Amino acid sequence: MKLTIKALTYKLLIDPLLSGLRKTVAEEISGSDSVIDIACGPGTLAIEMAQRAVQVTGIDLDESLISFAKSRVEKKGIMNVDFRVHDASHLSIYRENEFDVAVTSMAIHQFSEDLAVEILIEMQRIARKVVIADYNYPLPDSFSGSLASGTERFVGGDHYRNFRNYMSRGGLTWFTDKAGLAIRSQTVKGNGVFVVAGFK
Repeated sequence: MKLTIKALTYKLLIDPLLSGLRKTVAEEISGSDSVIDIACGPGTLAIEMAQRAVQVTGIDLDESLISFAKSRVEKKGIMNVDFRVHDASHLSIYRENEFDVAVTSMAIHQFSEDLAVEILIEMQRIARKVVIADYNYPLPDSFSGSLASGTERFVGGDHYRNFRNYMSRGGLTWFTDKAGLAIRSQTVKGNGVFVVAGFK
């Protein structure tokens, strides 16, 4: 399995930092659930949820990350995960309530405001339950909070501009309110840096 720089970055740096967050998201999944993981990246969360769910579909626009994710499940012999190259902004291909749970992790802050709201609206159309993990607001005034903010600044470009807008709007709650999502549960993780929220 040949790793791209992006896949290697996830494997060595990002995934280890998010292990607690993934566990909390996976706890929202029950044994009878079919799940879609939107903007799934290298598939680490999808693979973890597959230990609980009947079926998991992971979608991402990055072909190299999907290729990496597919190679991981093939190597592990995991049969209930399907990874597809697909744009999160085109969820109209899925039927109403096609999934039991729609999940997205560390992605809403990356999208433009309008696109983020559009994706959230579609998530609640295609699934009975929505689970979102992203940055908490406000970020704590601590080393962990500074590290999170500094990482986003380092990435730069549209990604950082969208992160700043996410924070200036008040974080995840502003976006979910705009999309008409009713909060069911909320858990703060990572020394106050992250939040996992479940919605009806």
